[in-house]
Amino acid sequence: MLAIRLSPELEARLTRLARETRRSKSHYVKEALARYLDEREEELLDLARRETRAATAPSHGTPGAGHRKIDRRSLAMHRAIAEKLRKDPRIHERAKENIRRWRRQGVDVHAFREWEAILAGGIEETVRVLCGTSEESERLRHSTPFTGILSPRERRIFFAKKPA
Repeated sequence: MLAIRLSPELEARLTRLARETRRSKSHYVKEALARYLDEREEELLDLARRETRAATAPSHGTPGAGHRKIDRRSLAMHRAIAEKLRKDPRIHERAKENIRRWRRQGVDVHAFREWEAILAGGIEETVRVLCGTSEESERLRHSTPFTGILSPRERRIFFAKKPA
């Protein structure tokens, strides 16, 4: 059993949502927590995979080849996100909310301000950056606010693909 205290504002929002949708407040708390854990678990698994690959990578070969592979995968993933964004503009708001949530949690990086300006430019500007091949787009994808848009299953598919 878990008991949590919510701010009065959050409690009121949750109560209103539950009343209007005829679902329990617990339903929404469980749903949000499950989504949050899915995102964090995937991030931690990705980090562990990268650390393992870096620790076991041979020191010979083409310098930077591993980074290029990661950047190609990131571009492919963000192109998939762009397709979802074109079909569901609410994803645009989710990216904005991710930045707001991270700031509330005490995380703030320069890229957030850049992403906010891009997001303020609308969906087409956002898609341009998500799918761009410039150094700027590549750099910004490293601090993407589009976490959680691809499902864990979709992400696993990208990580299972062999490098091109």
